[in-house]
Amino acid sequence: MMTVVIVMAIAAALAVPMFSNTASTKLQGAASMLAADLAFAQIESISHSDDLRMLVFDNTNDTYHIAATTDPATPITNPLTKRPYLIDYDTSAAGSLTGVTINTYDLNGDDQLIFGIYGQLDQPTAATITLECETLTVTITTDPNTGESTIGAIN
Repeated sequence: MMTVVIVMAIAAALAVPMFSNTASTKLQGAASMLAADLAFAQIESISHSDDLRMLVFDNTNDTYHIAATTDPATPITNPLTKRPYLIDYDTSAAGSLTGVTINTYDLNGDDQLIFGIYGQLDQPTAATITLECETLTVTITTDPNTGESTIGAIN
């Protein structure tokens, strides 16, 4: 009986930190997903220099999608899922990230982040996108010259 109690105490000690950091874990996952999507859009722009790629943010629905500049309203097809490349943290492939929202973004005055033929941004200043989960936030910053994205600390 004592062995069972000790094993359960150890299991509880290991499980408690996993549950207490849920918001932080979700935020880190969402930030990693956004950084990967930014890198994908950048590579797609370099590959499709005749029809550049962009991320389009929708504050009303708290979503973003990757689109071609010739048709910004229509998401491109995700090559893995064969579905529209639309990210909603509450549904679809990002469903395990419920509670994460797009808090703010600074994309030089609009809701679109376009990559150029060399992977650079369409704006002279860094683009920032801040995600939020519960009371925590994290900011993803994209360099205007290189198009490289970095994930800041979770606050």
